[in-house]
Amino acid sequence: RRIDVTDKVLGIVDSEVKPLLAMLNNGEVNMLHLMAVKLKVRGMLDATIPQAKATLYAVGMTKLFVLEIGPLLTALLLCGRIGGSYAGKVATMESTCESKLFVTLGIDPQRWTLFPSLVASWIAAPLLTVLGTAIAIGLG
Repeated sequence: RRIDVTDKVLGIVDSEVKPLLAMLNNGEVNMLHLMAVKLKVRGMLDATIPQAKATLYAVGMTKLFVLEIGPLLTALLLCGRIGGSYAGKVATMESTCESKLFVTLGIDPQRWTLFPSLVASWIAAPLLTVLGTAIAIGLG
């Protein structure tokens, strides 16, 4: 929904400036003066509104990046890092027969390797999201 403030501002100018012009001209309102004031106000609005719209657009895009894309990228990077680390750990365990050793000792190898990674990710994910968001806000 688009909001046009020009008509509202010109209505306020008409209601506030008309009595002022009448007071300055001994009770008579010169419509030419009122039209000149309205023209000047319209020109000022036409010069100001595009800058305000651009500022609002920039604020909206910043909000989108900080609130939506920042945590998403943090989660993707964290998943890739943890997944690669876990795959490397499991491959090393298989090549050195550590998984057979854990089974012999009665320890579940998946629990032994996966649980610490999950706990670390539960701690690191919110912290990295807050840190990434703070950096994004700080850099502008």
